[in-house]
Amino acid sequence: MPVLTPPSTTRLLSSYRKAAKELNQTILQADPKKPVVFLRRVVLVDIEGITKELEKETRVWLEAEVPKQYKEGSFQAISDSKAQELILKRTEFGQIHKEAVEALVEDAYLDFAGGIEGVKRAGREFISDLIKLKINERIVVGSIKGEGVYKIKREVKKLVEDRGFTALIDRGSKRWKIDTYAEMLVRTHIIKANNSGFVNRLLENGLELVEMSSHGSSCPICQQYEGKIFSLTGNDKKHEKAPDLPIHPNCRHSYLPYIEN
Repeated sequence: MPVLTPPSTTRLLSSYRKAAKELNQTILQADPKKPVVFLRRVVLVDIEGITKELEKETRVWLEAEVPKQYKEGSFQAISDSKAQELILKRTEFGQIHKEAVEALVEDAYLDFAGGIEGVKRAGREFISDLIKLKINERIVVGSIKGEGVYKIKREVKKLVEDRGFTALIDRGSKRWKIDTYAEMLVRTHIIKANNSGFVNRLLENGLELVEMSSHGSSCPICQQYEGKIFSLTGNDKKHEKAPDLPIHPNCRHSYLPYIEN
């Protein structure tokens, strides 16, 4: 199992938590008395600036951490095989491995970018809600001042507290805020990169079978897989094809080389 929170990862997640606070403040500090055009332009520019910085930091992290995890997984395959008295050939990380890493980086970046785009969409929705409240107050009262300003701010504050800057709404209708979504993605893609390096090293050495780690998981999804033998390619007729790891977000299972007889 790879280390899920190396220092660079801790820094990235701190940036996402900081951004989540800044995004909330951007909406909460918006002045309802300002013209609609001003609100749209200024607030959305602020959100764009915050998210651009996140995109840059995420790309830097991915380009450093994914290759590192891939190599660590590859070396782990060598170490685990040696423990079973099987010596794998040590090969350079040639073009095929570089292409595998590049694909992992791009896949991960698309996931993060999807979450960041969700944040931008949430920002536009908050501004739309703020403008609706502003227009409604003007229709009912005739102007926006005094208690009207505070009333709008209270309602906007409640919207922010209830919804937050949602990066994703999953199939179970759960709202993932950008910082918790980023934390889930970091863990998922660290495991994915590590496992890809592990699996590719085994396959490169003609090893087909692996055993799923077993640690008494209470997870109903994982329980069916624990301790089972799988075929990496699906070509072994006696064993099912190995599921991709992680099996689900935040899954902590890994594979071990398995040699029959």
